[in-house]
Amino acid sequence: MIKAKSIFNFSIFSLAGASIGFVISLLFLNDDNKSGNDELSDIAFSYNYAVEKASPAVVNIYSEQIIDKQLPAQRRFNSIFNNKGQQIKTSLGSGVILSSDGYILTNQHVVGDNSLRVTTELYDGRKFIAQLIGIDKGTDLAVLKIQDDEILFPSIEIEDSDKLNIGDIVLAIGNPYGLGQSVSMGIVSATGREFDNPYSNYIQTDASINKGNSGGALIDSKGRLVGINTLIRSSSGGSEGIGLAIPSTNALEIISDLIQYGEVRRGWLGFSIERLNLLRRGQLVISEVVEDSPAYRGGLSKGDIINSINSENPSYDNLYKTFVRSKPGEEILLEVKRGSDVINLSLITGQAD
Repeated sequence: MIKAKSIFNFSIFSLAGASIGFVISLLFLNDDNKSGNDELSDIAFSYNYAVEKASPAVVNIYSEQIIDKQLPAQRRFNSIFNNKGQQIKTSLGSGVILSSDGYILTNQHVVGDNSLRVTTELYDGRKFIAQLIGIDKGTDLAVLKIQDDEILFPSIEIEDSDKLNIGDIVLAIGNPYGLGQSVSMGIVSATGREFDNPYSNYIQTDASINKGNSGGALIDSKGRLVGINTLIRSSSGGSEGIGLAIPSTNALEIISDLIQYGEVRRGWLGFSIERLNLLRRGQLVISEVVEDSPAYRGGLSKGDIINSINSENPSYDNLYKTFVRSKPGEEILLEVKRGSDVINLSLITGQAD
């Protein structure tokens, strides 16, 4: 009996000791895991890798532009002067090196229509003269070429901006107010934003974009280019959390034209969409067809409802991608509803002015 009691007591003490040991080991393991998680958190919430990867390819741009200036009234009638004079305006912005041979993408409003001189400053302080290769006012983009064929320049990795999701982290890199290269962080607030022109398809972000950031890079958390910072919506003139960037996918589609022709050759069809129906019902209803346009010659009529575009869904996004990205001479297939009839149309794009 005494022996059985001793065995019972020993079992109790052994079980208690094991329990205490288990609890102590859990505490130590939790501390170790916490330490490991802290280290992982430090890595996960720093975007230094992305910035270091992309920033060498982001440049400061200084351009001298010729602009017309109205002369004072007393000088207008002097035979030496015209009613308008000219002066040189200095513009500040940013740009992104796309290739190691020195092609740079920036905004058209940074370099203007008629630049006397464009200087680019690299991340390390080196300065080079750049030649204006081509501009596209429709998308507010321009391509420059650094005038040095012996140096290999740092270039940026480009990501497909169509893969962006609302809520994704993005970083804006540029030269705000001429202070030097700076980085701000935000998220993708929206995609497919329209603003002021038919070619707009902006990425909206709350990453801080200010004067001097125009033409700079909008990158993802892996340091890849997803957009070109272009403008802000603001009542004060400064950043208020609504910045707009041209998607990288859109930019890539016009770069080859700018390099090859100095301009973008776009297709044109000559019809308009009824905005109210688009907003309320998501329908693409034809509000106007320009006489003798490709759409007119292809049989499109006012009031037609587009059912499909090249056999794809008739969303505004598909409409934009198909028509704005088209080239002259391309065939575009539409299925439209006209009253109770469904009609298939073949339209051949013309040359946009």
